[in-house]
Amino acid sequence: MPSWVAFEDMRFLRWRFQRPEAIDRRAFLSVSIAGLGAALGMTAKPLLGADQEGDEERDDTEKPQVSLPKELRGARCPVTGEKVSANVSLDYLGGKVYFASRDCIPKFKSERAKYEAKARAQLVVTGQFKQVACPVDGKEAVPGIKAKILGVEVHFCSAQCAKKVRQASPNDRSELVFVNGFSQGFAAKQEATVARHAADSDEERWECSICGYVHLGSSPPTSCPQCGAASDSFVRKT
Repeated sequence: MPSWVAFEDMRFLRWRFQRPEAIDRRAFLSVSIAGLGAALGMTAKPLLGADQEGDEERDDTEKPQVSLPKELRGARCPVTGEKVSANVSLDYLGGKVYFASRDCIPKFKSERAKYEAKARAQLVVTGQFKQVACPVDGKEAVPGIKAKILGVEVHFCSAQCAKKVRQASPNDRSELVFVNGFSQGFAAKQEATVARHAADSDEERWECSICGYVHLGSSPPTSCPQCGAASDSFVRKT
């Protein structure tokens, strides 16, 4: 909207044009420049502000994409379902669960059971845990029998197990796989590697009953290298 000064300048110009004999060239140029500057100043400022705001919004959305590690790009916060931040995490089941913001951690701690399935699914999505067996009955999973649950491609040992999970409600489905069946169907990356090697060899598998560390050999170690438990804390797994 034109200012009062600009309006007065235009009245002055109109008066000058109506009285050509009174035109003063210096005054004419001075008034013209002032009027033009006032008009440009009023329009340029808001346009510049809009451009700056647009740049700031683009920066805010681009920064997380650049800084987020590759293994976290598919992860979602168990509390909000949003993309996670690499700087906001909590030690969980020997690994780390990531959140969208620090405000999510108190909510997770106070209602852990509510977010348990999503947190454990995130451990698999980020590669910290691997599937080692069918989560329904603990038997060897078949690659061709699968279902996608909470972003994870889960394999089952039979069509009956897969059907049981598929027919459940979304919440019950998540509970069946990532809560009730998590300990028998999934293992930390190191344990999953050991389990795979054990299946391919004749060595026996010994598991520490204190921390879950797995040892391969004809006999258990003298002590657990992870928690220091004595040899008799190891149980042979078949």
